Amino acid sequence: MVFRPNINEPIFENEQIQSAHVTRMIFKGLTLEHFDMIRKSDICFIYNKDNYAGVSVSLEMGFANALGKVIYALEPKTGDPCRDSLIDEVIPSTEVLIKKIKLA
Repeated sequence: MVFRPNINEPIFENEQIQSAHVTRMIFKGLTLEHFDMIRKSDICFIYNKDNYAGVSVSLEMGFANALGKVIYALEPKTGDPCRDSLIDEVIPSTEVLIKKIKLA
């Protein structure tokens, strides 16, 4: 089973929805939902195409690491050396990831 974000379009950090409180609760809900998905997962795969990962990925990778989850990434860099140090292995494609999971 693959967990992925529950939104189709990004919500930008300077965007406000109805009020500051509602916006804060939406972002908090999305963050906690991602943590719950990570908790339920066996591995964490970071899709860092072009060696980029967004700021929230820092939280997600830190949470996954704290739970002892293996962290795979598409590319070796995320734009931050602290995040990069948490990558256990680079997996260059979804096909390679699927083969690796099937062997485990």
